[in-house]
Amino acid sequence: MKALYELKENCKAELRVTVDGDEWKKANEKAFKKVANNVQLKGFRKGKAPLDLVRKSVSQREIWMEAIDQAAQEALNYGLEQYPDIRLIDRPGLDVEGISEEEAKLVFLLTVYPQVTLGDYKAVEYKEDKVSVLKKDVDKEIENLRAANSEEVLKEEGTVENGNIAVIDFEGFLDGVPFDGGKGTEYPLEIGSGSFIPGFEEQIIGMETEEEKDINVTFPENYGVKELAGKPVVFHVKVDGIKEKKLPELTDEFVVETKINEEVKTVAELEKFLKDQLRTQRKAEAEEKATNNLLDGLSETCQVDIPEVMINDEVQQTFDQYVNRIQQQGLNMDMYYRIMGLDEPKFKEQLRPEAEKKVRIRLILEAIADDMGIKPTEQDVADEYEAMAKEYGMEVDRIKELVPASYLSDDLKMRQALDSLKAKK
Repeated sequence: MKALYELKENCKAELRVTVDGDEWKKANEKAFKKVANNVQLKGFRKGKAPLDLVRKSVSQREIWMEAIDQAAQEALNYGLEQYPDIRLIDRPGLDVEGISEEEAKLVFLLTVYPQVTLGDYKAVEYKEDKVSVLKKDVDKEIENLRAANSEEVLKEEGTVENGNIAVIDFEGFLDGVPFDGGKGTEYPLEIGSGSFIPGFEEQIIGMETEEEKDINVTFPENYGVKELAGKPVVFHVKVDGIKEKKLPELTDEFVVETKINEEVKTVAELEKFLKDQLRTQRKAEAEEKATNNLLDGLSETCQVDIPEVMINDEVQQTFDQYVNRIQQQGLNMDMYYRIMGLDEPKFKEQLRPEAEKKVRIRLILEAIADDMGIKPTEQDVADEYEAMAKEYGMEVDRIKELVPASYLSDDLKMRQALDSLKAKK
């Protein structure tokens, strides 16, 4: 056998393998026997006719095509052995370039792992924004904490103000007809929360208890219910009562009662705790932003053509993860599609840009790791298994059953490459 590999555009390649000599002869012999076993001639049971008669009754091309089936896998294996750097990412196609008694020229149509053209990736900057926490930031967190522990008190007189809770009855009408889901009674609406349609809460402000009025609003264009999206509607509203929040005093006793942390018992300790918490949060946000900017820069600097099959696989994996999360929330996909105004093809199309980005970043980081000579050690992999077992509360052996070492090693390789790039700051 002889093999010749040729890389084409967009991760397509051709692997030409000529099957000749004894290999082609043996393939033809196996093919003829298989064909003969399925031939039924008059006067003979199926597969029992003399071979010379069988040979006269079947075409040479039929035998050759069966011989190709017999030889194809061995020919592909031979070609891949001759070119060990080939990394297949999809099932190969097969074409026949030529066939005769002496040989068969097979062409395997391959989709191969993408090649990344690395630009000056080391020049891409990783820079975190400076993080600061001001006193007003801490004060705001404290006010949020007080609000979360507030007591709702009925207003004996006065009108609805921003921040009040208006207990309302309401019913929505589209072109004078009530619509599904547009009715509620004794609903506690916090004014300023933005939980209702834009413009609704603002029109509640100034109303008195027992007052009724019609409120005109328009549903957003991207509203989940198709029949209401972008439509002007009228809500008839009655205010049953008005509540205001009574905030607790900021004292050491209040701090202890909130149980925000068992070591935080005074106002001063609360302020320090919240300041440290905010700093940690903002530090993480700054790192995430800088990392995303770095990855975007790498995507612009490094070039790679991604085959459709890799993007489609990533879309499917992401889709399966969404389905699992949605079902855990007690919804089925039909219900989710109705709420979001989608169907499966549209939903998958929405996932496509992010899926393509994830594949691109993975390929680029893998290529950078190779360029840097990064290769996780057996100890690195073992440590990662231990960390995962601790995080998920599972035995290490069980984690190993679920996550192959090769997969874990590839993931570590990319993370180590990213960490190396971030360390250049």
